[in-house]
Amino acid sequence: MQGDGAKVYAFTINGQPGEAALSFRIADGHYELTLERRAGDRELPVWRSEGRTGPQGLMPDRHTVRRNGRDRELLLFDRDRGPAGPALLAGPRAWPLPPGTQDRLSWWLQLSAMMAAEPDRRLGLVLRVPVAGAQGIHVWDFEVAAREGDRWLLRRALQRGAGRPALQWAVWLDGSRGFLPVDLRFSLDDDEQWALRLLE
Repeated sequence: MQGDGAKVYAFTINGQPGEAALSFRIADGHYELTLERRAGDRELPVWRSEGRTGPQGLMPDRHTVRRNGRDRELLLFDRDRGPAGPALLAGPRAWPLPPGTQDRLSWWLQLSAMMAAEPDRRLGLVLRVPVAGAQGIHVWDFEVAAREGDRWLLRRALQRGAGRPALQWAVWLDGSRGFLPVDLRFSLDDDEQWALRLLE
């Protein structure tokens, strides 16, 4: 993905069909990603990620969540913080920023780039991505679970905890298109919450 463009996805949330668009601008060492989703007459929060590109892939600088035309959530990736070292800033809170940290939108394409660059693609391979959110940074491990022709299924599963349901991510990457994410699904306790499927 280079230059300006958009990918259109069929979108389902809680069984209700809709559509989504991932708009991108990637050029001159910078990127912008925007995800807009709609189901029926319901517009969901717009996710936006902005940052730089480099040898290690995407380096987010800013992630916002917009609801009803206003930014409701802001994450800043401060890599020039001086002696204190790089940090993720969310309001008054700050966390140390590990190398390779992504936001809740940029990880899609970072995972794609990691899979494309992997010399030993095989079942059982685990790709690790630190992902930032409003509550801090968590390491997401994706295991290569299946392959169908040029398409690879990567799964992330987080077991049920005290007061927390089991979380499951399933991502299909298409090797014939640079490992572009073509199908993403998020479930709680095996109950699918939302899904995106690239429209050809």
